[in-house]
Amino acid sequence: MKMHVKILSLFVILLIGFSSCSKEKRIEKQLIKKDGKWKITSVDYKYYLNNELNYSENYPNAGTIEFDKKGTCILTITLSGSPEVSAGTWTNSEDNITITADGETTVMKITDGPKKGKMTLEETDYYNDTAEKETYTYYLERAD
Repeated sequence: MKMHVKILSLFVILLIGFSSCSKEKRIEKQLIKKDGKWKITSVDYKYYLNNELNYSENYPNAGTIEFDKKGTCILTITLSGSPEVSAGTWTNSEDNITITADGETTVMKITDGPKKGKMTLEETDYYNDTAEKETYTYYLERAD
């Protein structure tokens, strides 16, 4: 009987260990599914000064982002004027996607998805010395 309890305990520990990393792997699989191509349907930009919203703007059809299995990505974004293209690398955790491109690292919080071909990411930049904050909310849909 003691042997069965030990085996069952070991099985439960292994199950907990495997399930703890499953959300991160599920997100990764969703990002690279169907060639990993996502349309940025819009970007909401907000500028805060002293924690007060000072300016906001919406940029529709703002570009694309492509994630591949090897951890590289291509971001094409148009917020104003001509498109900017950046190539870099990406990683994900349960809550964030981190992109490093052109020598800069950007951490975007996954606020919704990825599910049913949709995802929402939020990037926040704080400037404590000037009491400024900028947020970019990216609304993405899988490109078919």
